[in-house]
Amino acid sequence: MGAGDDRLAPDEGRESESRAVERLTLFSDAVAAIAITLLAVDLPVPEGDTVSAFWSSVRQNDGHYAAFLISFFVIAAAWSGHHDLFRYARRFDPRLRTLNMVWLLMIVLVPFATRMLTASGHPARDVHALRFGFYALLQVLESGALLAMLRHMVSRGQAPGAPRPMVTGMARQCHVLMAGFGLSVPLFFVTTDAWLLWVIVPVLAGQVSRLRRRGGRGPGGGQAAG
Repeated sequence: MGAGDDRLAPDEGRESESRAVERLTLFSDAVAAIAITLLAVDLPVPEGDTVSAFWSSVRQNDGHYAAFLISFFVIAAAWSGHHDLFRYARRFDPRLRTLNMVWLLMIVLVPFATRMLTASGHPARDVHALRFGFYALLQVLESGALLAMLRHMVSRGQAPGAPRPMVTGMARQCHVLMAGFGLSVPLFFVTTDAWLLWVIVPVLAGQVSRLRRRGGRGPGGGQAAG
């Protein structure tokens, strides 16, 4: 009887850990869903009694719509990385829970930072740099938190089924995003167009990654696959 109880204890422990991971994942999903929904709350509604007036109103608020799209894809990409990582999670510890809360803090601040990007007025360059720099810094910290969770989970064996290519690819993506957003922070004090790095760096990194994959396949790789 005692031996039977000893065999049940590990199973019960694994089931309890699985439920805890599921609760953490569901909570994180809910927070990300709320944050991405809040982005649309403050979108200006186009006005005008004629088609030309309507489109004129749209053009006047194009900055709001552009900021919405950027933040939507930022949160979507962040959630996608979090989802890909935690699908392999089997247990967690207090450190991982803390890192996850830091990641969530960055996510819930994105709607606020987006409103800062579209605040009315024509601020001086340093004020403009602070607004856009704060937004970029959030993305650096968010990617850093995800990278820290990835490394912690891999080193502690908390995601035993995570494929090596997925781990490597996610780490590379985090570094690329941190570079793109991080480099823009000081550049905003020089030029208002530093936000272009948010697009250029990930695109260039994606092109380099694709070229590496093609080079890795090679003629021999295709024959081997056949």
